[in-house]
Amino acid sequence: MTPQPQDESRASYTKQIAKEDGEMDWQLSAVELWRRVRAFDPWPGCYTRWEGKLLKIIQAVSLDGGEAGEVGKVMALLQPSSAPVGVITGDGILGLLRVQLEGKKEMAIAEFLRGQRDFIGSSLA
Repeated sequence: MTPQPQDESRASYTKQIAKEDGEMDWQLSAVELWRRVRAFDPWPGCYTRWEGKLLKIIQAVSLDGGEAGEVGKVMALLQPSSAPVGVITGDGILGLLRVQLEGKKEMAIAEFLRGQRDFIGSSLA
């Protein structure tokens, strides 16, 4: 490979990433949110709010499914082969794999569910 100077006339610019960029917008598609989770790891990280506390989404997977329902609602998945729970998005379902609740350690979603039984059926903001 031979290095070549960049053509400055074709360069594109973007704004600097801020912590607020990691806030989950459940109106977006599951694919877009999954990409953000991967792109913003480790900083600024992706997060949402659950019962007034910050919930970081550490690892997730985009799942097919035109699930009708309230955007941001947490649901148990019938075939939890890739993720036991998912969140309804603007287009598809975002399966949750690893999370971290404010003041707690990072953990697998199955471990989180054992301590937070009311998570399924709740809404994320």
